[in-house]
Amino acid sequence: MAAENTDRRDSSGRAASAEPDRAVSEFTGVAILIAVTVLVTASVGLSVLVANSTQTGDRSANFSFQYIDGSSVLIIYFDRGDQFRAGNLTVRGQGAEATWAALSGAEPSALIGPQSPDSTVQISARNPYGQRVSGDENVRIVYTPGTGNETVLQRWGGA
Repeated sequence: MAAENTDRRDSSGRAASAEPDRAVSEFTGVAILIAVTVLVTASVGLSVLVANSTQTGDRSANFSFQYIDGSSVLIIYFDRGDQFRAGNLTVRGQGAEATWAALSGAEPSALIGPQSPDSTVQISARNPYGQRVSGDENVRIVYTPGTGNETVLQRWGGA
């Protein structure tokens, strides 16, 4: 009986070993792991930044004003923008202020926006504002969240 040749050769003619060939070098494997770690860390960091900015992000609204000189009344129209709780909007003038809820008769927790029934208020001496409005008065619409900084949404600088 002749001895069988158990020597195996691969397609390139090299002797095949019992150990499998490595498909990826160690350096490439480490580089891929580092890249994946950086990508995951960046995506988590970005999502935290985006989530924070949407929770406390800038609120915006546009108001228009109509001053009635003979009555010393300023009518404020909520034209467009984000919705706000009526108790978190304040109309401030020189020496007087009132919340949108008090001026409109809405509940402080009611949402106020351009399409809401309470989207128009007037300030005068005969309502919770409690003071006549002069033609050169500086009036501000201020958003005050439960926590955080106040934001001046719009100003009226007189007629």
